[in-house]
Amino acid sequence: MWVIALFFVFSFKPLKLTPARSVAYPASRSQLVVTATDSIVLLSRDSYCRGGSPELTVTGTNVNWYADAGKKQLLYQGNTYHSPPLDQTTTFYLTQTISGVETAPVAITIEMVEAFLRNTVVTPASCGKSDGAISVTATGGTTRNPLYYSLNKGHAQRSPIFTNLAAGTYLLMDSVAAGCWGTINVVVPGPPGPSLSTIAVVDPHCGQADGTITVSAFGGSGSLSYSLNGVDFKSNNQFTNLTGGAYTITIKDQDQCTVSKSTSLKNSVRLSINQIDNIATSCGQSNGRIRVNSPTGNGRITYSIDGLTYQVSNTFDNLTAGKYTVYVQDETGCGERQTVLIDASKGAMITHIRAETATCGAADGQISITATGQGSLSYRLNEKPYQGDSSFTQLSSGSYEVQVKDEQNCISQQQVSLGEPCENAIYLPDAFTPNQDGINDSWTIYFPFPNLQLDALTIFNRWGEVIYHSDSRMLTSGDSLWNGMYKDQRQAGIYTYLLKVQFSPAGKIFIYQGTVLLTL
Repeated sequence: MWVIALFFVFSFKPLKLTPARSVAYPASRSQLVVTATDSIVLLSRDSYCRGGSPELTVTGTNVNWYADAGKKQLLYQGNTYHSPPLDQTTTFYLTQTISGVETAPVAITIEMVEAFLRNTVVTPASCGKSDGAISVTATGGTTRNPLYYSLNKGHAQRSPIFTNLAAGTYLLMDSVAAGCWGTINVVVPGPPGPSLSTIAVVDPHCGQADGTITVSAFGGSGSLSYSLNGVDFKSNNQFTNLTGGAYTITIKDQDQCTVSKSTSLKNSVRLSINQIDNIATSCGQSNGRIRVNSPTGNGRITYSIDGLTYQVSNTFDNLTAGKYTVYVQDETGCGERQTVLIDASKGAMITHIRAETATCGAADGQISITATGQGSLSYRLNEKPYQGDSSFTQLSSGSYEVQVKDEQNCISQQQVSLGEPCENAIYLPDAFTPNQDGINDSWTIYFPFPNLQLDALTIFNRWGEVIYHSDSRMLTSGDSLWNGMYKDQRQAGIYTYLLKVQFSPAGKIFIYQGTVLLTL
């Protein structure tokens, strides 16, 4: 510990004193009352600051105020005299006139005082301690008006010495005459302590005690040491392995001067997967589910089942049976993972379908289904009621949806075609050119089955007249329906036709209507 005793002497010019109402007088000072005779008494004060203009009040009748005992210079008549500014102690001579007779003069002396601050001696304060002092030398006090001293407008004291002072600037005040104060700033120096420039922090990560605080400081005496608790100091300016919370950094130099500053590290929690719900698949479908419940972490949490693509939702749907690794990550980059198993399941499964295509115009198609599943199976076509039989007969051409359901209500379905409906398989060109070039010389019919029964064909011109009619006959694909002749000639135009056919003997008659363009 160091001890310093430095003395600084300051010389000042005399200060002009002015009233300072904010500083209280000591309780021991009482107002002075001077009595000249039984008839003339000074009611106001008899001491004032130099340069002031006293307001003087006395008792008496028809009072005269004179500047001299010989009554050569009359100053004022009356009980209250407003004096001009006085720079020195002054005596006034007062008489009173009673029944026309003026009495002998009575002297009243008004003391004008002023304090002069000559110098101060300052003892510096030790580092961080209140052991500095200020010693004041001043003149101007009198027996009736002694000097008083005050620091920072505090309690006035008679002693010119102030002790137990910390380093800093103080407002020194001295006074006489009940409120005439002079002021000056006095600095109590202290040794230069260390200064803290920057604090760099790294917050702890993922709930671990791995936070750091790095301090930059300068100044002070000798080498600096650092502490986080104000007790244990070290030369290294970095603190490691810290948890989140508030810290107070203290820096100390060789003279035990210190500087402190507070900082904090963000709290961090370990990311934890508390619970994962998994739902197995059903019916052998890709309908498994994984749900991560109530994980704890820092900030927003995201989820993934491949470690690459993360999502905000904590649920994964439409999963196939198998093993999955669930990854959870918070906004600070902390991660956790856990393995989850989605159990497999079995459901109804169609293993084979035998389909017999229907004959055109007849309902003689068949579908036979082979399937597996849990317990007994039921079957249906095109949303019709389920049946126990796996075969369906008397089916027309067309497309069918086959469904198989087991006892666990698992359903397997598949599309089956029994060929295109015959009425949709006929192709009738919408134009032909009977110009005898061997290409498209007649209006021809096409279909994918062996033959077709023509019931009737009628062709009309644009005025509705029948220009061609054919009766029943058997057709094969590629047969000509009309060569364009009407009355031994061909005439270009658009013609309307009405075609009636049967796909099986005695079967239903299908009618086709439309137009055909004849060009030459």
